[in-house]
Formats: sequence, C-alpha cells, structure tokens
Amino acid sequence: MSALKTVLEQISLVARNYGDGVVLEDVLLDWFEFLGGKPGEVVIVDAGSNPETQEIYWQLFKRGLIDKLQIIQQNHEEQDFDRGYIQTYTAAAIATKPYLLWFNIDTLPYRKGHEGWLEESIGYLEREDVFAVGGSFNMPAKLRDAWDGWYFSYKCSLNFALMKRSVFMAAVQEYAGDYVASGFTGENPAAITNQERYMLEIALERYMERHNVYTLFKIEDPNWTVFHTNTHEQRLKLVRQRYRARKNIEQYMNAAFSDALPDPSQAIYYGAPKDSLIKRLRVAVGRSQVGPYWRSLKQLLLQKG
Repeated sequence: MSALKTVLEQISLVARNYGDGVVLEDVLLDWFEFLGGKPGEVVIVDAGSNPETQEIYWQLFKRGLIDKLQIIQQNHEEQDFDRGYIQTYTAAAIATKPYLLWFNIDTLPYRKGHEGWLEESIGYLEREDVFAVGGSFNMPAKLRDAWDGWYFSYKCSLNFALMKRSVFMAAVQEYAGDYVASGFTGENPAAITNQERYMLEIALERYMERHNVYTLFKIEDPNWTVFHTNTHEQRLKLVRQRYRARKNIEQYMNAAFSDALPDPSQAIYYGAPKDSLIKRLRVAVGRSQVGPYWRSLKQLLLQKG
C-alpha cells in the first residue's frame, strides 16, 4: 500500500452542509482530487436543506461518495443558522478515523503538483506546537514564520482544517463539555459574550491559548490554493468554474499571511460580490469588542418597542 493511500485511510472528510445541491458533487470531487483520492470516510451532516439537495445527498451516498449521512427535516428545531455548531459537532462525533479534514462546500481547493503535502501535514500534527494544519482565512492571521513554505497562526477555520479527532473533541470538552452533554439544551458558554453561534471557533482558540499550540498554514502559490468564497448555489457553480480556470486568483492568495491587525470589514472572498461600505462597517462593529454591547442594546430597544 502506498504512503498516500495509508494516510487517506486515516482521514474522515467531514462537513456540516446546507443547500448548494447544484454544485455539491463537483466540489466534493474537487476535494478528493486535492487530497489525492477518496479518504477513509466522508461524513456529511445536513442542516435542514431542501428536498432537492437531500435527494442529491442520497444519490451520492448510494454511489459510495458519502459514507455517513445525517439529514434533518426543514422544520426541525435544530434547523437554525445560529446553532449550526450542533451539526458541525455531530459530524466530528460520528466520524471514526483518527484525523478530521474539515471542509465547506463554499470553500474551493486546487492543487497541481505539491505531491506529498498531505503526508507532510499529517507528520506536522505530531509536533507539540501544532494544533491543526489549515488555511482559507480571509484576513490577516499570521502569528510568526514557521519554516520554508509554512507559517503559524492563532486562528483555526473549519472551512479547511486538518486535525486529530481526539484533539478536536478535547478542545470542545474543555470549553463546552457540560453544554454538549446536555444535548445542547443547557447554557452555551459563548452566551456570556453574545457569540453563541461561534461556540466551536471559540473552543478551538481557547484550547490553542491554554496549550500553547497553533494552526500551521501552508503558503499558497498558483498551484496550491484553498479559497473560502462565501457564495452559494448557481453563483458558487460559476465561481468554481473561474477558480478551476485560475482566473484572477493572485489578489486572493495568502490573505492571512500578514501579522497586521485583522479587520473584518476588509475580509476578501473570491467571487463574492463586494458589500456596501455600510454593511462592511456593521460587520466590523459586530465582530469588534463593542459588538456584544451593541447587540445587547439593540435587543433592549426591541423589547421596549
């Protein structure tokens, strides 16, 4: 058995997904190509997509392209955008391989050459200072240089991240173990800062801080990129075509490769329409330290109204 096949057998390719049935198979196959083959298992947990998308899941499942599939009705109580972390956690919980490779359908990979990157990345996960191997971050997130072709980050995006399953579960247990054990009916620990929907991201970052570990980012070049597009359905299908043709990719490469202060209003997404200045300012305020207080004030005004 080749070294790549041995590594692939140890990976669960996992995602929480909603919609995008029109491009689901294409992007899934792009990830297989990026990895060098189909991994040991593919796990998809649906968030209440429409029947057409759920039928596409089923067809992919019958063809063996998806190995584990969980779907819910559109009127299920967990069909809630702000509680999508439930499906994300579930995907990891039902995965069985020692490594998780997180991806999103709106996150597009591309690789030509760079043989051995996956085996190399798995090896780096054995380092004491590496929490995950990832990328696709859309604003400055560099902590420091690592070695040639790589740098460390204090961020970890589940749009694209490779990590040990055991480490992911430990991070969530440390931060939100009681909440998970309650079946997500207890108190979300992220509620204290009004960031409930980002519970998992906070859990991972808190774990990295406590244990002095970091995400290792691979420096992108025209033959190795992973872009989070933040586009969906037909637009995502068109964006994928341009991305595969390598159209206008340079300005989006290595968006995280800077130690400047991150500015959410300046985040870039390949193929996404540019937001208005007002919307970008609202996003920036919402994600800043002022954000929780602003949301609390809005809620109070709504209650009084």
